[in-house]
Amino acid sequence: MPVRDRARLIVLVTVGALGLIACGPAQPDAFPQPPPALQSSLAQNGAVNLPSTDPTVDPSGPSLDLLITKSMLYDAAMRFHVNPYLVMGLAWHESGWQPDVISSAGAVGIMQVMPATAERDGPILLNRVVNLHDPAENIDMGTAILRHNLDAYGGDIAKALTAYYAGGSAVTDWDHLRADCRRYVWAVYNAAMMFLQGRGPV
Repeated sequence: MPVRDRARLIVLVTVGALGLIACGPAQPDAFPQPPPALQSSLAQNGAVNLPSTDPTVDPSGPSLDLLITKSMLYDAAMRFHVNPYLVMGLAWHESGWQPDVISSAGAVGIMQVMPATAERDGPILLNRVVNLHDPAENIDMGTAILRHNLDAYGGDIAKALTAYYAGGSAVTDWDHLRADCRRYVWAVYNAAMMFLQGRGPV
């Protein structure tokens, strides 16, 4: 075989092999199992033991803005019967509880809700048009979406969070879940556990 043909064959084989690697199954992920169970929902009268949300007199303590945001997240979680640590963890991972954050994709506010989602789902889930730039309404919208997802997927946190992050079309069983979705679920779970264990910034 001439040298030129041999070189072409090597290039074709190399490109084909790289294509198979790129299109093949995902490499084993750092999160082979879904997170341990975290109570996703609260009973209608279910109280939960939370750290205080009262204003602090400690000058090195959390800012009043963060305490107010924590109170709003707690209030929304109670009204929608979602574990408040889950709501807090989701919001912390999404925005660090910053109300003015707008993502490169256009998601807005503390709960990082897309304007089109709020326009479509606000009247359905909240019976009103939602102003995503208002922190309380943003939190209500995000928590209502999470509640809706939990209901749709039988309380399965991994599936509910996947739908929140990537939409319902990305939801599947854990073994077939995209690696970025697994990372997102674990990140929110870890943030929720941080608040549950009193290790959060607030």
